[in-house]
Amino acid sequence: MKKSHVRDCFCALCRTPRKLRYTRSLQGRHYLQILVLTIVATAATFPWFTWKGAVTLPIIWIFFDSTYKSLYRKDLKCPYCGFDPAWYKKDVKFTRQKVEEFLKANPDSPVAQRGRSQENSFTNQ
Repeated sequence: MKKSHVRDCFCALCRTPRKLRYTRSLQGRHYLQILVLTIVATAATFPWFTWKGAVTLPIIWIFFDSTYKSLYRKDLKCPYCGFDPAWYKKDVKFTRQKVEEFLKANPDSPVAQRGRSQENSFTNQ
């Protein structure tokens, strides 16, 4: 069964094919979920808060948005080389340092193995 919200792309650093499951912003189905959850919360708290229970709308919206954005950020980082384009836009040196740390911590990563094989081919020439 194919997932409908999968986006194919390549890592900008190691050119590995990737699939991103999340987008940058909420989609229509998320707004519908927020609305339904707000109606249920308002109905559940109606005996105590009457219509003031509808104040849960911004709280639920903020929770959904922050959770979805954190999932998107987690999905953005490449699992093969550790490259994070969001950090790259903010600080290039920090991103480079993080990628080097990732490759040192994961020596059996395909990107690290590819780098070692290239180093060996240069030393043999």
